[in-house]
Amino acid sequence: MKKLILTAVLSVAAGVAITACAVQQPVDINKMSLEKTSPFETPTPKAYGENAGLYRETQMGMPAMIPHAINNFKITRENNPCIMCHGNQAKIGAAKVKGEATAMPATHWTKVDGKLVVSASRHECLLCHATQADVQPLVGTVH
Repeated sequence: MKKLILTAVLSVAAGVAITACAVQQPVDINKMSLEKTSPFETPTPKAYGENAGLYRETQMGMPAMIPHAINNFKITRENNPCIMCHGNQAKIGAAKVKGEATAMPATHWTKVDGKLVVSASRHECLLCHATQADVQPLVGTVH
């Protein structure tokens, strides 16, 4: 008798499960994600623009943004075009003047045989400094 009841209950449960799987409910794609846009929309990012004139002071310790195009700059072990304008040792620590290249800070230099040279760890400028784009920040800041 117990086997009969158990078999009947399992049969009914299996029938309900099969019926539930067979009924196809339309899926609202917009409710499947936490995103606020549809996955079928292609967002159009704002165009990247250099020389936007948006140069802003960075916080203490943050690398400065590059406010000009650097597409043709090829930094190699033998050549660093950034140093041509920003490697003026006489301006180290001097106040910034609008329209003039800012000198690399003293932290970027080291003495070798009594002579100031660019520190080897600072030779590749683009490891820390990025070009400035005419876009809004992705995340707001209070600084």
